[in-house]
Amino acid sequence: MADIYQRIWSADQGANGLEALISHEAGDTAQGYVKVNEELGDERHPDLRVLTDAEIPNAKTETYDLCRKLFNNYALAEGDPEVDTAQERAERHAFVEAVLGSPPMLVARTYIEEQTQTVISDERWHTTLIDHWFRRFEMGGDPHLSGFEHVVVGEQEGGKVQGYHFWYKYFLDDGFARQVDGGIGMVPGLGDDRITYVRSHASQEQLTFPESVTIQYEWDAPDYDRNAVRPLHKRIGGFFVGCSVEGLMALGTVRAHLGARAPKTAVIEGARYNMKLFRSHNNRHIRTFYPIFLGAADPVSEPGGGTPGGTGPVPAGGSGDVRIIAAFVNPAGHDPGRENLTIVHAGPDAIDVGGWRIRDKNGNEDVLDSLELAPGLPHTVVLTGRGAQLSNKGSTIQLVRGDGSVVHEVSYSKAQARRENKTIVFA
Repeated sequence: MADIYQRIWSADQGANGLEALISHEAGDTAQGYVKVNEELGDERHPDLRVLTDAEIPNAKTETYDLCRKLFNNYALAEGDPEVDTAQERAERHAFVEAVLGSPPMLVARTYIEEQTQTVISDERWHTTLIDHWFRRFEMGGDPHLSGFEHVVVGEQEGGKVQGYHFWYKYFLDDGFARQVDGGIGMVPGLGDDRITYVRSHASQEQLTFPESVTIQYEWDAPDYDRNAVRPLHKRIGGFFVGCSVEGLMALGTVRAHLGARAPKTAVIEGARYNMKLFRSHNNRHIRTFYPIFLGAADPVSEPGGGTPGGTGPVPAGGSGDVRIIAAFVNPAGHDPGRENLTIVHAGPDAIDVGGWRIRDKNGNEDVLDSLELAPGLPHTVVLTGRGAQLSNKGSTIQLVRGDGSVVHEVSYSKAQARRENKTIVFA
């Protein structure tokens, strides 16, 4: 399960996660989406919104709503003590119960079980999440720190923003901030738009991957305990875009779990990230967790890895010399009946591939008619639109013999499929 982070991301996208899009792209309201502004630049702009739009379908709102109730339960300053009320404890319990068995959390739990060769009971999994994210610890003279507060809510240290790595919290503070306050009395002088955009720290390459942003900004943070506004500054901050809070926590839990020994880097939707993590001094709690964009993933997979954009292992000789070398995934307009693949036979003798099949990641298939491939000559296979589908969200494509054995496999990412009328060439 070397692709554990992508597996968690995909599980979340199938549940409460939202698709990350560039602002000019159309979104699916049934799936939900978040749009990242394609005009991010180096000029300070108080009205520019990094996340231009977000659509959360009714079926996905539960954990967003429960998470939002926790935002005002924490003291802003890192050095301030935290005091729990009965209502706050009830809100935290309802939230943890809602995310505990969610699809991304189940993927994370299974991974940790396999890596540690143990069976994790519901009670133990609950304790794991509490320890990593909610258990308070002392560090650096600050008495009551927690991973959830730092990563999801954000904190103050002097004039700086600390943590604050959840896109939904940022989105609300950047124009809809009364939803953050949960209906309590507004701090005097505090408006709905509490974010001032300063500049982007993203490379041109990162701007093509809306699943993350790297920015500089200012935040008018509410200090509820002192009934005051704290103007804070974040010199550089990054966060994933589109994952639900349980998706973000599942990623962080796998990365932080000592026994799981999860990779420090991830490939998610075709981009590579350093999954930056710091723990408490006793290694039991998350101090902070956030992504650092490293660039597009290597287009060729590691052996057996199936990395998006790469090819799977191919046996030498005979029918193993037939390979998928290109895919036309995203034709302009209506896709069905216009998607196609290019295959080539690299062996020395002609081969009959009649009855072979093209299979997508969901097991849908197109059957090849009687066809003899001459050595070295490419052949285009036009998909019918009724069988195998070349998803614009990334997919795996297999060339399969009549007996069901896989001859060749390729994969591509959502980022590669984003551009219309562009052919993806496989190494």
